[in-house]
Amino acid sequence: MQTDHDVCPVEPGTPAGPSRRRFLQAFAVGSAGALASAGRRAQASPAAPALAGSRGRQDPPEGADAEAAYWERVRREFLVSDELAYMNSGTLGPMPKSVYYAVVDAYRALSADPGRENTRHNQAQGGLREKLAAFVGADADEIALTRNTTEGMSFVANGLDLEAGDEVLLSHHEHPGGLEPWKLKAKRQGIVVRELPFPIPTPEPAEILNRFEAAITPRTKVISVSHVTFPTGCMLPVRELAALARPRGILTAVDGAHAIGMLALDMHDLGVDFYASSPYKWMGAPVGTGMLYLRRESQERVWPTVVMAGWDDPERGAARYDRLSQRAGPLLVAFDAALDFQTGIGRERIEARVRALATALRARLAEIPQATVHTSTHPVLGCGITGFALEGFDRRAVVDTLWRRHHVWVRHTDHDLNTVRVSTHLYNTEEQVDRLIDGVRDILANGALPLETARG
Repeated sequence: MQTDHDVCPVEPGTPAGPSRRRFLQAFAVGSAGALASAGRRAQASPAAPALAGSRGRQDPPEGADAEAAYWERVRREFLVSDELAYMNSGTLGPMPKSVYYAVVDAYRALSADPGRENTRHNQAQGGLREKLAAFVGADADEIALTRNTTEGMSFVANGLDLEAGDEVLLSHHEHPGGLEPWKLKAKRQGIVVRELPFPIPTPEPAEILNRFEAAITPRTKVISVSHVTFPTGCMLPVRELAALARPRGILTAVDGAHAIGMLALDMHDLGVDFYASSPYKWMGAPVGTGMLYLRRESQERVWPTVVMAGWDDPERGAARYDRLSQRAGPLLVAFDAALDFQTGIGRERIEARVRALATALRARLAEIPQATVHTSTHPVLGCGITGFALEGFDRRAVVDTLWRRHHVWVRHTDHDLNTVRVSTHLYNTEEQVDRLIDGVRDILANGALPLETARG
């Protein structure tokens, strides 16, 4: 997606700063630069991004020192202060600098030349669909552009023709954005919503698969689960669940809020029917951008929820389901830049980095007798989210104390597990993992702040 920046040469946030092009050229020297900055001017810069090769990525660096230096350069592409160990991409991730400048510059260009810029944004949506489809292993006509996971899951639940008594199977750890659309349908149309428990931490995928298989009845029409559960970071075996469901005529809908930007995804390989996600968590896209994958063969099962001209044209494919009329074009420009940023690093390399940090964190927590790790240690079930409880301490007090004393920002969840939830991502470091562990040990040695001061 491209934007003409000639009408807005001023650096974001300044009355008369340097042009964005000159900024990116200077920043690219000796650093990651703009891995794939939005806009023609940045893309035409003669200073090649240091982390991206001629085909958009580079072979992995060799040696531990080179690897550490590489990830430090990636971290410098974010505006997060060195003083803050931000470990909450599971709620909201920071935008890389190239994405931040893409959205700010695009809004400035839109303000300076609304007619032409709005036309360009509208025309560029097709290119964004193609790029996003390639990123997640889908076809462009299977991608709808939404605003978040909740909207995508609502489109699916609201759009399916289900009858009273039809069953939808979910896990017991679904996010409200993936659970409540089905509960609304149950209240309105009489469907049956069944939430299936499984052990926490989960020892192996069969513990989940067997429970879903045993729960299937002739009235089961949909299996709707999170790819990664938000309370504890258990990565459900959605490929196997889809393989279980399809021969039985059961649809699979996946809340993939935490997967895009964290895991290397392939929709066709997963074999699911519907997959909704929020790129502003782990991908670094701006808030207000989302994706809904609708398998081509399953699209006719879903009625569009928001409609305008073209909603009844099957040739439009998944674009029929995001007919929102006027869009925030600058957000889509920045979404495009976020895709370029992660592609420049490489999806597999990002996933490996995320898993390495999370594995190190869980290993360090396992050394603390008072810490109970809720996240599975099974390599198929664990990812970049770690949930743990600290014996004798309320989760809210732990979260607040980590922030106030150690500048470590995490969040808490409940589900009767008293969980402190940590998200480790590509901009985090081994030293920040150490800081979090030091904070936990400090709480055990010196106590937590009074609960009445803890943030919610």
